[in-house]
Amino acid sequence: MSSGSPRVLRTLNERATLELLLRSGPLTRGELESLTGLSKASAAEVLRRLETARLVKKGGRKPGSAGPAAHMWALDGSCCHVAGVDVTPDALDVAVADLTGQVVGEHRMATPGIHDPIGSLAVAVAEAARAAGLRTTDLDQIVVGMPGVIDVVGDRLDSVIQLPSWEHVHDLSPLRARLGNDRVRMENDVNLVAVEEMVKGSARDAESFALFWLGQGIGAGVVLNGALLRGATGRGGEIGSIVVPDPAERGRVLGPEGGSLDSILGAEAVLRLARAHGLAAGTGSGGPAADSAVSGAADAVSRAVADGSTAFLEALAARMAVGVIALVGVIDPHLVVLGGSLCAAGGEELRRMVAVRLATTALARTPLVLSAVSGNAVRAGAVEFALGIAREQVFKAGTAGR
Repeated sequence: MSSGSPRVLRTLNERATLELLLRSGPLTRGELESLTGLSKASAAEVLRRLETARLVKKGGRKPGSAGPAAHMWALDGSCCHVAGVDVTPDALDVAVADLTGQVVGEHRMATPGIHDPIGSLAVAVAEAARAAGLRTTDLDQIVVGMPGVIDVVGDRLDSVIQLPSWEHVHDLSPLRARLGNDRVRMENDVNLVAVEEMVKGSARDAESFALFWLGQGIGAGVVLNGALLRGATGRGGEIGSIVVPDPAERGRVLGPEGGSLDSILGAEAVLRLARAHGLAAGTGSGGPAADSAVSGAADAVSRAVADGSTAFLEALAARMAVGVIALVGVIDPHLVVLGGSLCAAGGEELRRMVAVRLATTALARTPLVLSAVSGNAVRAGAVEFALGIAREQVFKAGTAGR
């Protein structure tokens, strides 16, 4: 037996204990012994080491037991902190969370027409950290969600059509320098929503799934065997550019040769389709033009559902089905989740109409469900993604890394 084996075994026992506390919440030492298979002495030693390293802490006593109540042990969330950021055309939304996922600091900054996106982002992250009683250098991971094409390692912004002020930003070096922290990465916003769906949403029990996202533009987040599919260059899920026909009878924007999926399902295209069906579709109120188009399109869809304007909804569902069929036909997921503001506005009625279209194809067996995440799913997904990286590092190293 090599001399390193006892150290490896110790780290494995620590990791098993930390992961169990993360999944199950506070447990007594006896419960840990039963669930991990450790002896009483080994469990006590593991907890002693983890407590000394400030990775676990006593969390009160177990209620309802006969005799003296046993101590409960829990993860010490303060041992590690991460930040998740949602970057949109009009705002920066930042959350700081501890290792348990508890949000301990937040900051939202309005940014219409900003000229220094890196500086503004650094300030927003610093303010969220300050709200948590931390500095930016204290953050173990920072994940920035962007509506654009991110390279596969999350280090470079290759394309960002929806954020004109970011067009000149190519890499993260200036942001890292401003934050004094090199543990920063970017990720596509729809990919981050897919992470949130996988952890807390409709896809919690799915081995693989595709998130079909319909908002300002169209995108997809693909998860296979519990891991995001980014592709060779980071363009995995960028389905808006695939060439498709336009199945709408009224408000058709593509000729016989077809065109991009984004050209028939972007917010402006949905607004035009609504008007072609006689619906009074505005462009929303306030904010940048792009955001106004999104809110106007979502409003048109929700009013069509309320008013029973089935012709418009059927045309929209037909366009959506073209994209869903292309996605399902390539990756054959266990589940497709419909997400984004327009899918939410259409709700169950729009989902049903898309499913009816799928039923006429050989792909009908793929379940189609609505997104179950709420709030700012991009920011939440960024936090979850950052926590995944941080937890892997903390759990893998155990007390040896403290």
